[in-house]
Amino acid sequence: MIKLQVKYGLLFGLMIFFKSFVAQESKGNFGASATHHFGFISPHNVLVNEIIKGHAQITELSFYQQTDGEKQWQRYFNYPKLGISAVYINSGNPISLGNIYGVFPYVDFPLNHWKITWNLKFGYGLGYIEKPFNRKTNYKNLAIGSHLNALIFMNSHWNVPVTEKITGSVGISLTHFSNGSLKRPNLGINIFSVNAGVSYYFGNQMVRQQTDEPTDEKREKKLSHSILGTVGVKEVDPIGGNKYMVYNTSYNLLKVVSNKSSIGVGVDLSYNTSLEPLVLRIQKEDRGKLSNFNAGISGIYSMDLGKISLMFQTGGYVYRVYKQDNLVYTKIGTRYRFTDKLFFNLSLKTHFFVADFIEYGIGYRIK
Repeated sequence: MIKLQVKYGLLFGLMIFFKSFVAQESKGNFGASATHHFGFISPHNVLVNEIIKGHAQITELSFYQQTDGEKQWQRYFNYPKLGISAVYINSGNPISLGNIYGVFPYVDFPLNHWKITWNLKFGYGLGYIEKPFNRKTNYKNLAIGSHLNALIFMNSHWNVPVTEKITGSVGISLTHFSNGSLKRPNLGINIFSVNAGVSYYFGNQMVRQQTDEPTDEKREKKLSHSILGTVGVKEVDPIGGNKYMVYNTSYNLLKVVSNKSSIGVGVDLSYNTSLEPLVLRIQKEDRGKLSNFNAGISGIYSMDLGKISLMFQTGGYVYRVYKQDNLVYTKIGTRYRFTDKLFFNLSLKTHFFVADFIEYGIGYRIK
């Protein structure tokens, strides 16, 4: 039951992410692209070496909308593309890992104004791994324990115009899969690759929208205070063990620093029910329910794109009983504003590149 709730929560988050990036734009010109990636699975842990047998190859198909500046944030970010991609991955190991499939919404930012543009494409969604760990039939795959996983994708690429409609591209990308410790093992899979592709633009030459707003208008550099409540689910060793709930309450203080971003600090207080048995079993301490409490302080960077914000947060614990996790934690996520006050949050918490859990919840901006 818990697993289904988490899966539907992730699917809901993906739908919100896609709606906010694509469906909110009522008009625009569309295109499609095909990209081939050639790379390798990173041996970031000695146990991952067991599934690395050959080079990984990725086929990526994308459909996108070229923004025209109708929304103010589009002009701030140099008229990015918004779209959705599907990937098919030949992992190089048909026995222990099999094929991998994924789908994710994305935003593709131009980083310069030259004829050959340097772009950063970022998105996240859902991935399906054909052959996860199985104690009886697939015990060599100690990297990932579930079919369904979160997918994070980043591609730094250069676009070279061929004709008015056709554009070629070359780039370097990272594709990451993790189930957020929903099911052990969960070392994660990181695929680094070089890529080349071609895109076709179906629309007419883009006409950038003219508005009454000055193009150099500055966002008001104001402070905002918000509170956030999230929940998550995680499994701890041994493999196949119990699943535990994680509850987190955060206070965030953010200040707008530019037309594109905000920075700030956060205070996190969590109650992680998986920690009490870990403290008892590993640290040989009986601290009762106090073992489940963690408190941390973090720095926050927010990339603001209209109703949606991409959040990057790194902090350290100021109180904890369980000492086996890294002192530093990171959260990567998305917030979507339903109203000026209310927002939805979906994020992945990690300890030094090792996923801890996926959290989702609701926040409220106090002022």
